[in-house]
Amino acid sequence: MANEPPDFCPDCGTELAPVEPPTAHRCESCEEFVFYNPIPTARLAILDGESILLGRVPVPDRNLWATPGGMVEAGEDPDAAGARELEEETGLRVDPADLVLFDARTFVKFEATHKTSICYAVDAADVGGTPEPRDELADVRYWTPAAFADSPATLGDGTNVPAAHAELTWWVESGRAALERAD
Repeated sequence: MANEPPDFCPDCGTELAPVEPPTAHRCESCEEFVFYNPIPTARLAILDGESILLGRVPVPDRNLWATPGGMVEAGEDPDAAGARELEEETGLRVDPADLVLFDARTFVKFEATHKTSICYAVDAADVGGTPEPRDELADVRYWTPAAFADSPATLGDGTNVPAAHAELTWWVESGRAALERAD
């Protein structure tokens, strides 16, 4: 998937002039504006007591773990994207209506890639199936923040993420607080 700031007008092919980089650009020839927007992603905190489900991302020479989730597809609601990604990555099923929104923030993932991370929490009791790694993951398991901190594992996906997203305690506490407010 390509999502980078535009260089040329998609209508006439003329080089674009920056107006408010990296977001807004304008074609001097046809006078149209072209916008560059962040990629929406949905991340899920599947909580079982004080534990959270993580998947190990198969990056060579790294013990890298992340919450299940991924890109929101065109025409897809973020909660439905989170449920779809959960099933694709772990085999677990969840009703998007059971997901509780607890955080949304935009950040620079790579130099030219901006993302908006939409974070949901759900209690493990509301999730169906047995977690098993699929497609993009090498392993899945529940971790407590203490066990994770005592391990050589790292959280994130190996690139720039908001500081809170790299702290397992933040995921568990924020997700649990959102579930308690929703009850």
